[in-house]
Amino acid sequence: MARINLNVPFSEKDEAKQLGARWDATLKVWFVPDGVDFSAFGRWLPTVPDVNIRSQRYGIAQTETVCWKCDELTRVYGFVLPPGHQTVEQDEDGVDEWYEHDSSAMALYVTDLPPTVIARLKLITRHYYVDFSKTTNSSYWMNHCENCGMKQGDFAIYCEPGGAFFPMDEYATSKISLQSVHEPFCCNGDAAYGGLFEDN
Repeated sequence: MARINLNVPFSEKDEAKQLGARWDATLKVWFVPDGVDFSAFGRWLPTVPDVNIRSQRYGIAQTETVCWKCDELTRVYGFVLPPGHQTVEQDEDGVDEWYEHDSSAMALYVTDLPPTVIARLKLITRHYYVDFSKTTNSSYWMNHCENCGMKQGDFAIYCEPGGAFFPMDEYATSKISLQSVHEPFCCNGDAAYGGLFEDN
């Protein structure tokens, strides 16, 4: 089982440590190590948002694209969902159920990320954050140009052929790198299926 991260107030850190919690100095979070019974940590367990995508693990993909505003190269990032991830789908009676996918996908138009995912993302980039999109008339986690700060919308990156995460040839595919994260992931959003990273 993957480790469980906790929301431990500073004033209660000694009690959590005595029960077996450990401190992750990189992510700055207390967690229950694998193999330790988490039932004693109930009051510190994070609340799970109402989400429609979840996975036991995930990846953070990185590549480059040309900013539509300043014409400079900028790095962009995205979440990769491995085979076995789940999405909420409606059955024939209109009831929401979790459906497990046997192929990988990328999450787009992402909202409601858990604190652990946000903390890990902040270690990698400061140019991926929530902003408002006039195109979708909504706010979501999106890339921004490292040079001019302009929004790099999800549609152009994930949905247009030749977009940063919609490569059309082997060279473009080879430019995408992936960091695997063996921790749970969840969010509200959409999933784009394209066959990348089947071995994640």
